[in-house]
Amino acid sequence: MARRATFVYAAVAATDTLLAASGRDRERRLTKPLLMPVLMVGRDRPVQRALAFGGAGDVALLGSTEGAFTAGLVSFLAGHVAWIVALRQRPGGGRLRRKPVLAVPYVAAFGALNAFLWKRTSKDRIPVIVYSGALLAMALTALDADSPKTAAGGARFLVSDTLLALEKFGGLHLPAHEGLVMATYTSAQALLAAARE
Repeated sequence: MARRATFVYAAVAATDTLLAASGRDRERRLTKPLLMPVLMVGRDRPVQRALAFGGAGDVALLGSTEGAFTAGLVSFLAGHVAWIVALRQRPGGGRLRRKPVLAVPYVAAFGALNAFLWKRTSKDRIPVIVYSGALLAMALTALDADSPKTAAGGARFLVSDTLLALEKFGGLHLPAHEGLVMATYTSAQALLAAARE
């Protein structure tokens, strides 16, 4: 059942990514809320919990107010914590204990991003640091899992949220920026969810 849901998810994710890239926000009110509920089908409870927080964040970020952004931030923060719990329950792991040097690029990216955003985040500085700390912890937990899929999922989440932060606080606007965010985000969630398959 999870495998079939993954195919449906891929179709919805591709559609939403194309809509995001072309700025068709109105149509995304249908596609974006469907993403995580479809991916949840057939998954175990800890994974469903993490995806549910992601789904709540997806819906919140359809809004354009500061309140919607804050709700999205809180939802995804809870999602990262839930992913850490879910990933720690999986068998295997210990990659970082054997090769701690693998964490260096992740920690360096965390430091560089927060240094760049430090003066730009003003009143949001502490929430951004807390959130990015949870994101880093989730990505490192994914890297530690000894699964290429899981590690790739954690890394793509880092890329997705970095693109979001650079747009919101750093003024970076790449062509089809929202499409790039959604491509990395949707593939990240799928890879994290699929690691047990």
